[in-house]
Amino acid sequence: MDAGAAPDGLDGLLSQARFDRYLNRYNGNRTLALRLYTWNLAASSALWGPINILEIAVRNAIHDKLVERTGRGDWWADTRVRLCRNEQEAINSAVSTLQRRGTQDPNSDQIVAATSFGLWVGLTGAGIARDRLLSYETTLWQPRVQHAFPHRGDRRRKYIHACLDDIRVLRNRIAHHEPIYRSPLENIYNDILEITAMIHPDARGFIESHSRAHEVIGQQRDALTTGEIKF
Repeated sequence: MDAGAAPDGLDGLLSQARFDRYLNRYNGNRTLALRLYTWNLAASSALWGPINILEIAVRNAIHDKLVERTGRGDWWADTRVRLCRNEQEAINSAVSTLQRRGTQDPNSDQIVAATSFGLWVGLTGAGIARDRLLSYETTLWQPRVQHAFPHRGDRRRKYIHACLDDIRVLRNRIAHHEPIYRSPLENIYNDILEITAMIHPDARGFIESHSRAHEVIGQQRDALTTGEIKF
């Protein structure tokens, strides 16, 4: 469908503030704005699957290694694990969410499934550098979390964390239906492939076998020219 031929009523489905960001990019040209909006939908859709695989792979890999370290599913409750405020609040938020939904005493698997991606990205961060208890480099990464990425080669924690944080930002923009056309999508998609391959090469292969992300991202210019966009 040619996005430029979309019915006038489509504008009414979008808030003025939301659509203005697309209109302003093209000096009020509604045809181009609708094409960009539609391509943005297509790109968001194409990237959501790869992000899903990455998020699950990262979460499960880090969780498994921390379970191995502590010998318990609720590793966050182990006295040897000290979390900074953001990560502790992410755990607490997951528990609160489950309790509001009727699970008064959630088990560790339920809590892990309810956590935000930000928790796991945070666990690859620095924590509080040079703090004896809260430096994640020495208390989490070196003894255990690094082993969640067995195929990382010479990539260091800082590199992996930076890639994951960029992916997290993009993930949240897509989840909140925000524009992503200004983001370096090709670079971030390549980061998704690289990080998943660090966990297991088959994870990258699965994404590449099923994803349309490279194709959709590369079609932006043609899509805006012709209006032939599918999502």
